[in-house]
Amino acid sequence: MKLAVEKKIVFYSTLLVTLLVNLPKIWQVRNDSWINQFTTFNPWEFTFQFAWTFLFCWLIFELNLHWFPKLRKNKLANTYAIYPLWNFLLLMIFCIIGIGVQRRLSVDTNHLPVRFFRATYLARLALCMVVEMLVIRIIYLLREAQAKELETEQIKSRYLRSELELMKQQLNPHFFFNSLSTLSGIVRENPVKAQQFIGHLSRTFRNLLQEQQQLIPLKDELQHLHSFTELLKMRFEEGIVITVEVPAQYHHQQLPHLSLQLLVENAAKHNRAIAAQPLMVQVYVEGDELCVKNNLQPVHFPQSGTGLGLANLNERFKILLKKEISIIRTADSFLVKLPLTNN
Repeated sequence: MKLAVEKKIVFYSTLLVTLLVNLPKIWQVRNDSWINQFTTFNPWEFTFQFAWTFLFCWLIFELNLHWFPKLRKNKLANTYAIYPLWNFLLLMIFCIIGIGVQRRLSVDTNHLPVRFFRATYLARLALCMVVEMLVIRIIYLLREAQAKELETEQIKSRYLRSELELMKQQLNPHFFFNSLSTLSGIVRENPVKAQQFIGHLSRTFRNLLQEQQQLIPLKDELQHLHSFTELLKMRFEEGIVITVEVPAQYHHQQLPHLSLQLLVENAAKHNRAIAAQPLMVQVYVEGDELCVKNNLQPVHFPQSGTGLGLANLNERFKILLKKEISIIRTADSFLVKLPLTNN
């Protein structure tokens, strides 16, 4: 639980409990109140009783929510047995001091038996303590739930980072080997084109190696994809046609990093890409989903891989967006739909 929220809970709970236990005094303001037959309303007495009760309630919260946990953390208190003892001592101290001061402020109570006065005062503060202990227990439960939620989020974050690193490792070796093979041929034939290839290659690997957020805007993802697709076009030339048609109104929406590069890479890895039968890869928006579609023309000897790329991508979407990707395979096409988010 955030500290600011916890402080508000403590303040409002303290104020509410103080008001509740002092309702009999507040009712005395009415002339026809039944309490007036025993005592009369004294503003100084009421002010002291209200402030004293408020201070008591606030100290109970402070002791049990902040001071005692610090003692336990510093190993000055080894068991919870010291907590009820200190709470009881605080209750007795406030009762003794409060009774002494209030009896001097209110002469109308002098005719009441001392035992009755002490019993009512003790009952009022004890009632405050019981109600506050319930609130404290709720706050501790909320703290525990928040700690577990934070731990879960940290585990998810570590898992997502490992998934992203695994994805990068799967893309790097195979892609790097093919890129070097392509570059060696381009250098001999067209040095200017080779320089362009090296520029796109460096930007692609910079994107892979740099630390990225788990979710990035679609605009950034498309920029990263551009260098990668340019490399594929230089490698396969007329054998591949990649079209990206994403309206600017969707550029602010977010998706997991490297989603598009993985899908385009898979399309190039598992399908023939020759001038006579070009591989057609389309990136477009349909509804609230980003679609990556390619025609199916499987290679006879597919390149080796773990086969976990799409499964890992789907797992990242489930964790980050609470949504799953859709995979539609037909006789002549392969389509992956990626849900988008505005967050």
